[in-house]
Amino acid sequence: MIGPAVPRPRHRRGPLTKAAALALTCAVTACAGPAAAPEPAPPVPPGLTVSLRQMRVDELKHVLSVAVGNPGPAPVHIERIQLIAPPLATLPPEPVDTRIGTTPRVDLRIPYGAPRCTGDAPPTPGPAHVLAWIEQAGGTRQVRLPLPHPDPLVTRLVGLECGAQAVRAAADVRLGARWTRRGDALAGDVVMRRKTPGVTVTLHDVGGSVIFGLSPAGPAKKPLAVLGPDRDELTVPVRFTAPNCSAHAMADAKKPYTFPFWAGLPGLERRYLEFEVTPDLRRSLDRLLRETCTDR
Repeated sequence: MIGPAVPRPRHRRGPLTKAAALALTCAVTACAGPAAAPEPAPPVPPGLTVSLRQMRVDELKHVLSVAVGNPGPAPVHIERIQLIAPPLATLPPEPVDTRIGTTPRVDLRIPYGAPRCTGDAPPTPGPAHVLAWIEQAGGTRQVRLPLPHPDPLVTRLVGLECGAQAVRAAADVRLGARWTRRGDALAGDVVMRRKTPGVTVTLHDVGGSVIFGLSPAGPAKKPLAVLGPDRDELTVPVRFTAPNCSAHAMADAKKPYTFPFWAGLPGLERRYLEFEVTPDLRRSLDRLLRETCTDR
């Protein structure tokens, strides 16, 4: 005979004792204790300064130097830098990967962008600064380092390049198409053709390269020519020579066909520009070099 079902006794869970709670916590956390606080990142050395400079050899390369000063005592490791200097175009950050100890100056060479030139006069540069990515524990930190305002180098670069653009807009100054061999020289002309009515354009001087000389064919006078408002075109006789063709000069000649000239407009100091050299003229210069060089 089956009797009535007897309910099973239910076990009640009492509150955990402090010891049991501690044991459970240790099982989960492995009793590692409180987490260690992360080490603070080293601060950027106070007094870090920047200024801009340009070596003569960098003037034709669109390169300048960011001079970094660190009064110490801690060194700083700069991964990359970026120049922000309107109206110069902003280029991507330039890797430098340089550790700088206590020093008054370390030069970091970087390229710079062309200025945005508007109107007849060079624009006035705005405040400029350098962004630096400084290596720290666990990563990098970006810092903003102000430049003096107005910065004299930025002002000069903007004036030179915008002035050169103004000269190009006013007149086409180029090497002529006809060149004739005369002894140890190649004779021809610099041609100036007006592009903007009423503007006076002055050709101050011309220059050669490491290998080739370029000079006026007649008596030396400065300026070489003035294209006044009443003229649309004029020519200046010039001559190429190859006076320096030693093995040392040939090895150092990075741009043997780069020939500068200096021209200006009223109210602007003379500007540096470069002539375009055609393939035909290059061949004539190479022939001149082969036939007149006595140093090789």
